[in-house]
Amino acid sequence: MEEKIAVKVERCKAEEVRRKLQLLRLIDNDFKPMFEGGYVYFPVKTVNGLNSLHKEYSVEVVQAFFEKRLRKPKSLREALEKILPNDLHSYIPSSIDLVGDIALITIPEKLESYSREIGTAIIDLYPRVKTVLSKQGETIGEYRIRLFNIIAGGPDTETIHREHGCMYKVDLMKAFFNSRMSGERLRVALQVRDKENILDMFAGVGPFSILIAKKNPTVTITAIELNPDAYNYLLTNISLNKVEDRVKPYLGDARQILEDFKPIFDRIIMDLPFNSLNFLDIALSKLKNHGVIHLYHVESGVDSIDRAKLRVTRLAEEIGHRIEITYSRQVLEVAPRKFIIALDIKKIS
Repeated sequence: MEEKIAVKVERCKAEEVRRKLQLLRLIDNDFKPMFEGGYVYFPVKTVNGLNSLHKEYSVEVVQAFFEKRLRKPKSLREALEKILPNDLHSYIPSSIDLVGDIALITIPEKLESYSREIGTAIIDLYPRVKTVLSKQGETIGEYRIRLFNIIAGGPDTETIHREHGCMYKVDLMKAFFNSRMSGERLRVALQVRDKENILDMFAGVGPFSILIAKKNPTVTITAIELNPDAYNYLLTNISLNKVEDRVKPYLGDARQILEDFKPIFDRIIMDLPFNSLNFLDIALSKLKNHGVIHLYHVESGVDSIDRAKLRVTRLAEEIGHRIEITYSRQVLEVAPRKFIIALDIKKIS
């Protein structure tokens, strides 16, 4: 409790006076109003400016004790500035990824000893979060597994993520899922035309394939995934979203599966940013003329878009195809000056 200057008013006039104090910017919102008998006491910052209130209402200016209002921090920075030493405030992460009820964060090396405090602050900030994971570098291995440390909450890393009207069940310790690609998935889905035959070469747990299938029930989608755990979640998510008639899943290496695959495609999605170019030859061979590839590729430097476009164009020429890049942009920064670049590639011949 803290003693403060207060405006005392009868309860029947309390709401009117409160609004007036708010308009005058005199009420001290860091403290809760106090109720006693038939009166309400509003804490105020100063008596200056109360003259107009005295003219309209029967109020008294008194001293009273008030309870401090517990205000929830509005950001992780605000929550941690009270905990971390001042010289570490500049390292507080500004970005948190939410996948279902799991929060993902990259903790700078300078703050690693405060991981537990950071995780607890995130759970306080987002009450629906059950587990906080600290990212440990980029994805590794052919299964695209990302390493995490659990820094707060329980040990369960399986969740259901909702996005654009779809549901995706995933265990982040077993299968890759990037919630930051949400906008890109919607952009691609909205380009799809009726009755297209589509290939999702690295489908993961299904976010591209399933969203496209939900948006357009006339399409057929071949979804290939190498990671058995991700493939099992793909099967689950196809069922959860009721698109079994449109999405045909395959388990295995995309190149091996496609070599003996007879159909060719109107549209191909290549969401394997660190390795997609190694599959461009097989993708172009399975794409119709004037078909489109949505390719994601990691490139470094301030001119990363131009470098990516040049690299892809030259590679297509080397394998005997002419292409036109109709769209390009930086989607995400995955490391300092290292970006995922989205390229829409039209096959000319």
